[in-house]
Amino acid sequence: MIKQDSWQGQTIYLLENNRLAVSLVPSINNNVYQIYDKTLQREVLSVPESPEQLLERPVHFGTPILMPPNRIRNGRFTFDGREYQFDVKPETGHHSHGVLRALPWKAVHVSSCEGIDAITSLFNTADHPDVMRQYPHDLTLEVIYELAGSSLIHKLRVANHGTTTAPFGYGLHTWFQLDHAPDKWTLQLPVDGVWELDEGLMPTERILPLGDEYAGLAEGINLKGRNLDTVFRIGDREAIAELLGPGCNIKYSGSKQFKHWVIYTKGEADNDICLEPYTWVTNAPNLSLDPELTGLIGIKPGEQLTLQVVLDITYP
Repeated sequence: MIKQDSWQGQTIYLLENNRLAVSLVPSINNNVYQIYDKTLQREVLSVPESPEQLLERPVHFGTPILMPPNRIRNGRFTFDGREYQFDVKPETGHHSHGVLRALPWKAVHVSSCEGIDAITSLFNTADHPDVMRQYPHDLTLEVIYELAGSSLIHKLRVANHGTTTAPFGYGLHTWFQLDHAPDKWTLQLPVDGVWELDEGLMPTERILPLGDEYAGLAEGINLKGRNLDTVFRIGDREAIAELLGPGCNIKYSGSKQFKHWVIYTKGEADNDICLEPYTWVTNAPNLSLDPELTGLIGIKPGEQLTLQVVLDITYP
């Protein structure tokens, strides 16, 4: 079932079956701000209290879409001989979490067929002067959310309608709840290294071995006492993060372009953990490393790029 509804004055769409109830607000960065697990009768995500709270803090709840993801040093970089200047946060002097923020998307199609509920939303950069001022590329981002059983699929197709190659990075900043019981949750993530970060939390271009702190991450580490704001490199491994908790296994997986994951617990783990699959690593355009390593993608005029992220809940 899929239906249009209202959330304190904002138009939302509810995708619902006998497993999950998924709430999407296209007008605030197309954010899936709530996933309710009917089997365990719990909230899967950290849910904002109101649209106002989500507008004020658009990357702190639900599943914010980041284009590009994470930080860019001084908001400045050069690509293909062109200079770019993104807006910066006054407190850091760096750009953070992309140009989409809380901007509106447009829901253009809904469907329910053979047990799959789907909604398609569009964002055109050319419709937003503040985006074009920072990122002068005429792109259309199309996101399709599909709910099938206890799986939610996020499909992206981005098309370049402009005349120049667009530097592109994409990520999600998804906040999962730990129910104030981090000791009952385990995180698994197959990684081949950790990006060394400087004092501004920017990669130094060195990828370090996991060391004792993260040595068991592929098999699973308990989240009690963990304080993470860490940039991991997946490399050629399968991009799958798993949260194993009371009565459920939450698997979060990305297509092959998602070579980097940030894991963030907002201090010592308590109620929230943010799983952030990224196509490019933090500050990628300013790194002198091979784009194959950093994840920096160039979308040529007339070309399209497709990506996918899947959230799947099972009950062992």
